[in-house]
Amino acid sequence: MSVLRQSTLIMFLALVGADLLTTIFYGIFFSDRYLLDIVLTSIIVLLVGYPLAHFFLGQNTRLRAMAVELDRVARLDDLTGLCNRRTFFRECEAAKAADERGAFLYVDVDHFKKLNDRFGHAAGDTVLREMGEIIACCVRGSDVAARLGGEEFGIYLADADLVTALAIAERIRRRLAHTGLGVCLDGVPVTISVGVAVRESGQSLQELMARADENLYAAKEQGRDRIVSDHPRKRAA
Repeated sequence: MSVLRQSTLIMFLALVGADLLTTIFYGIFFSDRYLLDIVLTSIIVLLVGYPLAHFFLGQNTRLRAMAVELDRVARLDDLTGLCNRRTFFRECEAAKAADERGAFLYVDVDHFKKLNDRFGHAAGDTVLREMGEIIACCVRGSDVAARLGGEEFGIYLADADLVTALAIAERIRRRLAHTGLGVCLDGVPVTISVGVAVRESGQSLQELMARADENLYAAKEQGRDRIVSDHPRKRAA
């Protein structure tokens, strides 16, 4: 409900209440002045109460909007719209506690520093925003995706096996390769390397991420633009 409608409703209720009290009071003591005073009471309530109601309701609406924005800033990465690092770990721990299965994808934009140095930070930001949109489109509703820092992204796949994890990783890699925006910067392709690890029973999130990080390093060593998992360590087709 808008501030104007809320203010009008409050004023209507205030008028009804004020006029009812006036009717009772003057019906007992001053019945000969009832009509004049009921009009004066209504005018006073409207002139004084309506601006005050509108002001305070407007302030309340702005405070609620600020609270929503502060919550969004506290939870999300401004550039990509994905979770920030703090939110990611909190949500991953909750998802991991509720599910024995899961997988983690460590995603890194290849040669990102060179892209920044050659084309500028604005171009680098465009690539990161594009990555955020692609990841958001490719993951499932139960997954948790975040920008962990710089050009690194992390995705926790709840209730996922290796086949599912590799399929999602490849979907992200292929979608970036076929995206019109930022596919190349003066002929320079934008690619990603991905390390995949599937959670073992009793394994902590940090241990799972460490295995995925090892596979990410292996993907870079093997030439980048590829996905490496625990078994087998080869590029997904």
